[in-house]
Amino acid sequence: MLIIKKIYKYLTDTMFLPLLLILLFILSFCFEPFLNVLEGYAKIMLSSSILLTDYFAVGGMGATFLNAATILLFNILILKLLKIDYTGPIFAGLMMIIGFSFFGKNLINTLPIYLGVFIHCYFRRIPIRNFIVITLFSSGISPLVSFCFFSTGLPYYFSVPLGIFCGIVAGFLLPSLVEATMNITGGYNLYNVGFALGLISVFFYGIFKLFNFNVDIVTILDNTHRKFLILLLIICCLLCILFGLTGGKKTILSYFKLLKESGRLISDFKEKYSNKVIFLNMGIIGIIASLIIYFIKDIPFNGIMFGTVISILGFAAYGIHLFNILPVWLGALIYIYISPEKFSSISTCMALFFVSGLAPLASSYNFFVGILAGFCHLLINPFFIQFQGGFDLYNNGFCAGFVAFFLHTIIDHFSWRNQIEKRRNK
Repeated sequence: MLIIKKIYKYLTDTMFLPLLLILLFILSFCFEPFLNVLEGYAKIMLSSSILLTDYFAVGGMGATFLNAATILLFNILILKLLKIDYTGPIFAGLMMIIGFSFFGKNLINTLPIYLGVFIHCYFRRIPIRNFIVITLFSSGISPLVSFCFFSTGLPYYFSVPLGIFCGIVAGFLLPSLVEATMNITGGYNLYNVGFALGLISVFFYGIFKLFNFNVDIVTILDNTHRKFLILLLIICCLLCILFGLTGGKKTILSYFKLLKESGRLISDFKEKYSNKVIFLNMGIIGIIASLIIYFIKDIPFNGIMFGTVISILGFAAYGIHLFNILPVWLGALIYIYISPEKFSSISTCMALFFVSGLAPLASSYNFFVGILAGFCHLLINPFFIQFQGGFDLYNNGFCAGFVAFFLHTIIDHFSWRNQIEKRRNK
């Protein structure tokens, strides 16, 4: 009995990520023969990974789950080595890694970027644990490394050092930019690292174009697993809700208290609330997302969309809840139904869910500002992937940074409270 209690405590302290890791490894070998999975995994490693590359289409379902498992294991070992506890931001970072391991991230294209962040810490004489959250999110620019390795047309003795160098430079620059972009967006963009990575991507894209490297935005999809993926998502979310409800009345009351949070960075829900409250929050958001996907048949549900939903669920511990996510989702849906393209673009479908990065605007201002934020995000999002070349997997974070800056600056400037404060200061 004592051993069971210790195991349960370990799993809850680590936000059940070791259990998720085991599930991913099991799923890796449920669909295809062992050798086929390894062959598909190798194809994923050698893919250019430029947006939008569905790893289900590249290596198969088993290999994609294996990719998610290996990259999660790698990051868990880093946290274990550094003796870092699981916080809301760290949980969000790990879930983002899992989500994007279905379309863009793998071990090969992640390592050089991590190394760049470590070198940054070394030169500034700052412990790496201080930048561990930025490190976890830094792999959002991992297609930059894969592109240099496998898509420049250069011999490997040139392309591999080039990829390592570019990854290190991107990782080295990132912490400084994240600090600056946080001030620009006012903390209203939960995907702030994506904004910083977008700025880095723009410059690399410009350099590659200068030297006539052909950077093509791709769309590689596999839409054959819709029913299974929706079922898997719903089961996982229901389990999260059931775990949350085991806390009884206390958990439910705490959840209603969480719904009053603004979510503005830096909002670590795990610091204020129990794991049961966070998992209840995560399960409810996941079920709402699942229902949107189920009832809107035009939304394709492939590896990219599955990874998208998994990614946003991590932010249930870091800024997102039902009351601030619904307005921005509603604003995004209004734009989509006005647009003649509707759900024809996979990037539009992704943006519908990743608009959740602007959720703090809804809870910090009001419901209608949230709707406006969601609408504006979908309005300008199509231009950003072309602008940054597809190197920034967090393209919606890049776009959300501009929307957050624009809206909060304008609203604050014309706010009557702000005007009164200015007069008092004079």
